[in-house]
Amino acid sequence: MTYLLLTIYYLLFTYLSWKNTKWGVFLVVTLLPSYMIRFTIFNIPLTLLEGMIWFLFIVWFIKLKKEKNLTLNPLQWLKNLLTTNYSLQTNNPIPKPYRLPIILFIIASTISVFVSPNFSVAAGIWKAYFVEVLMFFIIFIYIIKSSDDLKKVIRFLGLTVILIGIFAVLQKLTGVLIPNPFWADEATRRITTFFGYPNANALFVLPIIFLIIGNLISSLRSSIIDHRFQTKNYFLIIFDIIAITLGILTIIWTKSTGAFLALIVGLLSLLIFYKKTRLVTLLLILLILIGSILSPTLIDKLQNIIASTNEIRLSQNPSDLQIRVQMWRETFKMMNETPIFGSGLAGYQTLIEPYHKNQHLEIFLYPHNFFLNFWVETGLLGLISFIWILVVFFIIGLRSSIFDLKNHKPQTKNQILTITTLSSMIVLLVYGLVDVPYFKNDLSILFWLLIASSIILYNNSRRRAGVVERDSLENC
Repeated sequence: MTYLLLTIYYLLFTYLSWKNTKWGVFLVVTLLPSYMIRFTIFNIPLTLLEGMIWFLFIVWFIKLKKEKNLTLNPLQWLKNLLTTNYSLQTNNPIPKPYRLPIILFIIASTISVFVSPNFSVAAGIWKAYFVEVLMFFIIFIYIIKSSDDLKKVIRFLGLTVILIGIFAVLQKLTGVLIPNPFWADEATRRITTFFGYPNANALFVLPIIFLIIGNLISSLRSSIIDHRFQTKNYFLIIFDIIAITLGILTIIWTKSTGAFLALIVGLLSLLIFYKKTRLVTLLLILLILIGSILSPTLIDKLQNIIASTNEIRLSQNPSDLQIRVQMWRETFKMMNETPIFGSGLAGYQTLIEPYHKNQHLEIFLYPHNFFLNFWVETGLLGLISFIWILVVFFIIGLRSSIFDLKNHKPQTKNQILTITTLSSMIVLLVYGLVDVPYFKNDLSILFWLLIASSIILYNNSRRRAGVVERDSLENC
């Protein structure tokens, strides 16, 4: 019965995708949490989300081959990717500065499969978090080309946030379906929704909130500045406000300190990106820093926190920060032995065991730090390529939003979305200092959606500026 339902669903999904590939993209982003629906085919573990990506990729590729008469030679594809000068008239929308680090990223993850002590698990992670994710990334940047299309994608993400938020409200009020008794207790309640644990909600919802903020600002601008007072605009504004409100409440109810701090940093970064609020925000940050330095109570508290993180033998109930600092300490010791290749995909729990000092604490799947996660899992090459991708992301984003391309107004729809996309990535990185915002099906796609959004918005800026020949970042 299960396989019959899956077959019917995939047939409908493929039909809709064939009719309009954008519909397939919208369905995938709306159903990112569907990775929790798992099954096997020929002993290969799959998820509902992975199946959608494969069918969507096949449909897109067949349609693209018919339209563009593309070659099936993978060597020719690689040659075109590396040598073709970027142009808005060519078949390759990926700006040249992104190409080499993305290829190195793929190579590093592939090497890590063979480095891993558990090949089968590593191969599954490689398939889900690297191959399929980049397949969807490619589809996305080819299909979603305008700011309006990107806003539609964000609205579908917002719909998922609203559904999560409704579930969070139900759990907050009743404690229903919270698997951990401690989290379910009213005094210590932390919502889990269908993800099963609190932090998964914060990791997913947090960056999307800032994308929705971009939609909200853009819609308000259209209604107020352009005097387009339409029922549709009011509906979208209300929709965005509901999604943002429920998203923030969800984050608060997870009681994740890292997520809450990342939310504050994201809001501050958003205010700094906007010229009109930049000076006031910087002055406010300066005053807070001065007040913190002059507060003896706060200094004493910070000193106590730092002292507690220096403890190697932890108590039976250590703080989350103590656990993470000890985990990082052990990880660095492990990486001294294997700094080039790391542990390989899915190898961290095996290799870290000899360095694990506190046997009463579990060994986590990852070291809970964005950069350590990639160094451990994909080695030094993976870490370098990941940082390289981030550097290009911020350079391209800043060029699209802050620098005035061909004297554009600083508050165009494209630039608003670019600014909120930058803030979304900042939030992801800040929270990622103490958690794992990539190595999960939905989160890995969400990360590459931010990269893809930066490319789409950058290409739009260049198109409006009349730049159609060479990528201006080639020599950066």
